[in-house]
Amino acid sequence: MKFILIIFLAITHLVNAQSVVLINKYTTGSYLYSSPIATSNDVVVIGGHDKYVYFFKQTGALLNKYKTKGWVHSSPEVLSNGNIVIGSYDKHIYFFNENGDFLNKIKPGGKVFSKILELPNHNIVFGSNHKGLIFYDLKRDSSYYFKTKWFPHTDLCLTKKGNILTGTLGKYVYLVNQNAQLLSKFKTKRWVLHSKPTQLDNGTIIVASYDKNLYFLDSNLTEIRRFETKGKIHASPLILKDKTIIINSFDSYVYFLTPDAKLKYSFKTEAKIIASPVVLSDGTIVICSSDSYVYFINQKAELITKYKLGAGIFSTPVVLSNNTIVVASNDHSVYFLKLQD
Repeated sequence: MKFILIIFLAITHLVNAQSVVLINKYTTGSYLYSSPIATSNDVVVIGGHDKYVYFFKQTGALLNKYKTKGWVHSSPEVLSNGNIVIGSYDKHIYFFNENGDFLNKIKPGGKVFSKILELPNHNIVFGSNHKGLIFYDLKRDSSYYFKTKWFPHTDLCLTKKGNILTGTLGKYVYLVNQNAQLLSKFKTKRWVLHSKPTQLDNGTIIVASYDKNLYFLDSNLTEIRRFETKGKIHASPLILKDKTIIINSFDSYVYFLTPDAKLKYSFKTEAKIIASPVVLSDGTIVICSSDSYVYFINQKAELITKYKLGAGIFSTPVVLSNNTIVVASNDHSVYFLKLQD
């Protein structure tokens, strides 16, 4: 009887087990520090240090590609009209339709370090090494600027009041209105690099720094509290439906926090975590680590399964409507993965 029970439990475990299936893989010509995005039709777009912008179908098949004259380090964005916009180190911003056909380019000044943020008036703003934040009026073909101490190298956050939040290599977080006027600023002890400032539903602003802290600030950027990890934080926070905050750290840990910065759970990988976490439609959390693994964990920080890529992972993955996970690895490849029962 005991033997039958053991067999039954083993079969049950096998039936309930989940595995990761490789749907497709495409190898580019260089490193991929840009994070992929997906359109409403699941066209995947990513930039590469081989100077190309790549467009993929949901299946992972290459749809199109376009070569710029500089590294494409920043991530693409989908505009309200459905077109794709992305910046290059050649100081140009490029516009494409969803099929990857080139539409236009502009040269507003400076290398583009952040994802392009479209404002409600359809102007755009982005972080650059030239003058800090560059605001560009698409209709008038003119720019205006907000000068920062050192340059912004984070994606920008549009607050509930329509203001812009950015972090910089000058250790400051800036709150700026759409006329490029300073509203407030907050100083950390080290860089705010790549980690996007995020506003919670209650108005609290959270931002991570290379000083190892995740800061909780009020709407005027006054510190309320902080959560300290044991490593630099490069990733942006992920907010779950139940308000849980997930943040990855160079100390190799994933932290699950309450909105008041109390630790709920943690999960350890085998190397520093640079990329930001993402979530599947069923609530599964996806963590990409420098140890070359893509981890799938539940909302109690328990491992479901993992999948090994050819190298460590820098950029944040994107989840498609069918739960395909698109991950760019330091082996120069873009992977299309699927978690299956």
